[in-house]
This record gives sequence, structure tokens and C-alpha cells, in this order.
Amino acid sequence: MISGTLEWLDNRTGYRALLRDVLYERIPGGARWRYVWGSTLAFTFFVQLVTGVALWMYYSPSTQTAWESVYHIEFQLYGGWLLRGMHHYMAQAMIVLMALHLMQVVIDGAYRAPREVNFWLGLLLMLVVFALGLTGYLLPWDQKGYWATQVATKIMGITPLVGDELKMLVVGGNQYGHQTLTRFFALHAGVLPGLMILLLVMHLALFRKHGVTPKLPYARQECDFWPDQVLKDGVACLAVLVIVCFLSAMFRAELGAPADPAVAYNAARPEWYYLFLFQFLKCFHGETGEVLGAILLPGLVFTLMALMPFIGCWKLGHRFNIGFLTALMLGAAGLTIAALYEDFNGRTDKSKSHLSAVAIAHAEGQRAHQLAAEGIDPSGALSLVRDDIAVAGYRLFKRHCATCHSHYDVHGKETNPLQTIKIDKPTASNLFGFASRSWVKGILTPDQIKSTHYFGDTVLAKGDMVEWVVDNLTNAPREQIENVAIALSAEAKLPGQEKLDADSTNQIASGRELIINELSCIDCHKFGDEGALGMAPDLTGYGSTEWLMDFISNPASERFYAADNYDDEEADKMMPPFAPHPEDSGINSLTRRELELITGWLRAAWNQPQP
Repeated sequence: MISGTLEWLDNRTGYRALLRDVLYERIPGGARWRYVWGSTLAFTFFVQLVTGVALWMYYSPSTQTAWESVYHIEFQLYGGWLLRGMHHYMAQAMIVLMALHLMQVVIDGAYRAPREVNFWLGLLLMLVVFALGLTGYLLPWDQKGYWATQVATKIMGITPLVGDELKMLVVGGNQYGHQTLTRFFALHAGVLPGLMILLLVMHLALFRKHGVTPKLPYARQECDFWPDQVLKDGVACLAVLVIVCFLSAMFRAELGAPADPAVAYNAARPEWYYLFLFQFLKCFHGETGEVLGAILLPGLVFTLMALMPFIGCWKLGHRFNIGFLTALMLGAAGLTIAALYEDFNGRTDKSKSHLSAVAIAHAEGQRAHQLAAEGIDPSGALSLVRDDIAVAGYRLFKRHCATCHSHYDVHGKETNPLQTIKIDKPTASNLFGFASRSWVKGILTPDQIKSTHYFGDTVLAKGDMVEWVVDNLTNAPREQIENVAIALSAEAKLPGQEKLDADSTNQIASGRELIINELSCIDCHKFGDEGALGMAPDLTGYGSTEWLMDFISNPASERFYAADNYDDEEADKMMPPFAPHPEDSGINSLTRRELELITGWLRAAWNQPQP
């Protein structure tokens, strides 16, 4: 019955003759490993199609759903991380295999007559592969892809004569947004794969027409494509698949924080296979230089590659082509290595800045994942990040406070980038762990209060507080200082110290007694019902949410550092007010929500050092 069915099918379709043509093609000189690159490229593209269609089923191309759908694929869809990882790394494998295939074609002379057209089709396929990488980079709609794509489209914009129109066509207007994303998705999932299939069919048809280009005289006897060459191709494809699966498992495809046009991404870099061009462009400056480096010279190189079939008509020309392509490959590899070295050597200020930006971007991405795991608001994941104490508080502190204050663990125990801001020349105290027991204890220690981490570089360095601490606490019993620190820190009601405070009632009571009576802090400070305002900061509720918000709003108020206590020069060096003023959009104006975020960041449980 099966034999009859197959006979009927062959009678209607002629599939047996087609299989004979495909599988039993004669290979002059025999099967070779050097012939596997074309097959592995076709295999990687097939895997890209399969995984791409599967990803398409879960991907939602809009600015409010793109990141969210990729997060769902990566972290919630069963096997989604492997699916996305294979698509991600298989694209990079295509770049490597494409370079190897191009070298093999040129070395073997498989670009010369009558194979010129097939060689040109291969060059066009190479451009499509690069375009697929470029358009796919934006689709996760994270910070990395968003800002790197802006760099790429900026290069389009400098194209002579049609640059502005080309950029607007690709971007979908003057702003990067929903239209940009949908156009890149249409190109990546529809136009470019369709074009690649068309070119690939033509490429394979011409390859079948002209066959392989063996070296003469034949070192081996000819054989059929099946099974000798098929076995080698199959082994090579399996090796590629194993490597890609390994990379997918060991180094999961990255998903940064959701794209935010309002927050610049200082770690933006293109994918590694574009780094050579990125590094090359550093040699050119100004608009004219950019046109030369990004358009004219790459265009000249591509033109020279397209002319290889004519240059290689004679032996010397063929050697020139091999030398030129080898130099091109080595040059691209060298520029890529140079770009990576500049970014990650950690020796220069530029490298340190990049490494810091990468660490911050990674931390923000991890935080975005944590927030998304708890549920994403219908307004999108970006709203979660923008309203998150860890991320938004860090950004606000860095923008408004980091001109004067540092915020880092001087003991080096805390390494979270979202808790670490270190500036070169601070003029105010280091606020890491503000109002915690260890922070308060430091301000009561003579050596520490005079250091740059507290009042050392501030207008208060020669003030009454420093003088009082030096005169009165230099020889004070350690237990007294600790109890005062515990009592003051308890006023803050820090989330990370709730249990400690509950277990320290005796020490808190002792510390309060010391503040009011023995140390007479209330001579200058108000503390509870004791003392009066106007001389020094109010210690009632010291470091609490309400206290911090009031202080940041107006540190020169009567409750804190009353302006009447300082001369004009000292007042000019004091912390400015950040009170929210709806009519004032200046840098020193924070909304109430921003005050809550920055206060929460300073007080957050994950932000408190151990006592």
C-alpha cells in the first residue's frame, strides 16, 4: 500500500527525480569539510525562521507591550529563554559563518567566471544579514537597543542628498517611538526575511547550476553529495546547534530596563559585529568626516569587493583579492578588539566610566525584572521603573544631589551600583546609610566628623558641632556614644532596623537620657518636648520620612540650619532648598512624589548598612 501511494505521488509530482537531482549531485574532487560553510549558513537561517516565528507568536510590537512581551518570553514562558537565546546567538553565528564562507569562496576562486552573479548575490545576502541584526536589536525595546539604534539611524541621517528623508522613513517621524518600533519589526520579521529567501533561492539555484569549484588536479575521486558531503554538513550543523544551545544556557540573552527616552544610556554600544565600524568612526570628526568614515569608505570597500570577479581574472589579481579580504577581516577583528579593550580595560577614565555605566544598566535591568515579576501595570513596565524607589531614587539623587554628596559604602561591603555614587570632590557629607546607627555613630566620633565623609569639606567644618564633638566626646565612654547613636537612629524608624530598635529599648532610653541631660544636646537642638528651634537641626524624628522631606525641601528653615545663624558667604555654600514649586521648573525644584522617592531611596531597607 505504501509503495503504491509513493508511486502515485511520484506520478503526480515527480519527487523522485527531484531527490535524485538534489542528493546525487556529483562533487568533483570528493567531499570536503571546507564546503560545509554554505550549508551551515542555510541551517542557521532556517533555525532563525523557526525560532523567529515562534517568538512572533508571543511578541507584541508596541512601546507599551514590546518589553513586557519579551520579559514574558524570557522569564515566564516555558522554555522561552532557550527559544530567545537560540534566536539571539544563532544570529551571531550567522555573522561568523558568513565571514568563513566568504573567505572560503575567495580563496577557492569560486567568485570568478561563470560564478560572478552568484558571488554578487552572496554579497547582497551579507548586507541583508547585517540589516537583520540591526533591526532586531531594537525589538526588545530596552535601554540598550533603544539608544544603540539611535546611533545607527543617525548614521543614516548623514547620507548625502537623501539622509534626512531616509532617517525619517526608517524612524517613522522625528521622534523614536511606536512608529519606529513597528517599522523595525516589519522590516525584521517580514521584508528582510522575504528578501533573504528570494536571494537565497537564487543563490542556491546558481550554485547548483555551476557546482563547487575544486582545486585542479583533483586530489580525490569525485563522489555524490549523498551521503559523503551530507554527513559532513550534518556534523557541522550539529556542532553549530550544540554551541548555540550551550551559549543560550550559559549566557542568557540580555534584557535591560525598559526603554526610557528621558534617561540617557551611557553604556550604549552596537552588537559586537558592528563594533569595528563604531571604532573606525572614532577616527573621523565633524559631519564631513562622518560621511567619509560611515558612507564613502565602507561604500568603496563594498564596491571593491563587488569588483573581485573582474580583478581576479588573472593570477596576480586573485592573490590581491585574497590579500585584500584577509586584511579586511584582520582589520575588522583588530578594530573590534580595540573597541572592547578601550571599554573594558578599566585603566582609563573613559573605560571606568563605561564599566560603571554597564554595571548600572545591568542593575537597573535586574531591578526591572524584579518589579515585573510582581506584576506589570496596564500602563507598562516603564511606569514601574520610573516610580521605583531603587531606580528612580538613584536617578534623582544622582541628578540633584551628586554635585555635592557622595553615596557609597566606605568599607566597600556594598557593591550594588544603584546604591553607589562616588564623586571626585564632594563638598557635603557621604549619605550612605544616612540615619543608621553606624552613620550617626560616625558623626559623634571626633576623627570621623572632621573627615570628608561628614563635615570635613563643608561650611560646617569649623562650626560649633565639630568643635563640641571634639571637646566633649573625644574621651567619652564608648557605651555612651553607642547609646546616643542608637537613640537617634531609632527616631528615623528605618525599615531595616525595626527589629533592632524593638530589641534595644533600654539602650534607646539611656541614649535619650544622655541627649537631654548629661550631654545637654538640647542646649542647641530641639528633641521631643525639650529644647527650642532655631539654633541647630531639630532631632525630633531625626532621619524619618517626614523629617527628611522637610529638610530636603528647605534646609535653611528654622527647624534645621536657620539662615540667621550664618553670614552671607556661609549661607551661599549651604544646601539649597528643593521645595516643590509648580511655577518653577528649575533644577532645584522637586515634586512631592520626587521627594518621596529620593527620601525612600535614602531610607530603604536594602540601603541600610549593618550596625
